Amino acid sequence: MYIRNLLKRAPAGMVFLIMTTSAVGQKRWDAPRIVTSYCSGCHGIDGNAQLPYFPKIAGLDPKYAEKKLSAFKEPFSPPVDELFSVVAKLSGTHNDPGNVSHEERINMEGVAHAAKPEVINEAVLWYAKQVPTAGHSANKLLIQEGKDLFMHGVPAQKVLPCMTCHGVSAQGQGLAPSLAGQNGEYIEGQLAKFRRGDRTHAPEMTMVTRDLDDEQARAAAAYLQSR
Repeated sequence: MYIRNLLKRAPAGMVFLIMTTSAVGQKRWDAPRIVTSYCSGCHGIDGNAQLPYFPKIAGLDPKYAEKKLSAFKEPFSPPVDELFSVVAKLSGTHNDPGNVSHEERINMEGVAHAAKPEVINEAVLWYAKQVPTAGHSANKLLIQEGKDLFMHGVPAQKVLPCMTCHGVSAQGQGLAPSLAGQNGEYIEGQLAKFRRGDRTHAPEMTMVTRDLDDEQARAAAAYLQSR
């Protein structure tokens, strides 16, 4: 009754704010507990991570998500990322996006091992049905360079077109995930790991990306973020 009377007396803008806030609250209420208490800290309730070094996982294919989570359950051999990060700090080198994986891995390993499979499945299915937000990027020249690489590869370096696996629109196909609108800094970080051979769950990506240079990786990330 109180809410009904408030809506009658409130200005149009206030009504819209109340309705919007209510919808957001309902969305939070509907999300599984693992999402609201754990996953949302990095990926957001709706899977559209705001921090650029975390991936957007809204609309992520459940089979791909399960594959990634399984990789976090595997024993972790020599901590290349951690060692590289320590060396970089001692030498005063700037930490690039590819060097933040140790803490990321600890966090993801924790939930992958601690949560029951059915609970993890709730999160996977929740994020799979969320709608990805549109990407953004400003450097038009870099975006065009990235688009050329995505569509045509780099024949001179024997780099295959990214669209071969990820689809013409970068929307993903099969077990290759959608990359459209993904956070550019996150993509740069992942490409850095693949190029170093740190990501053993997808050896095909190491083969495809190992000959990319930093500028090409940055261009690919900019293009995908703009989609």
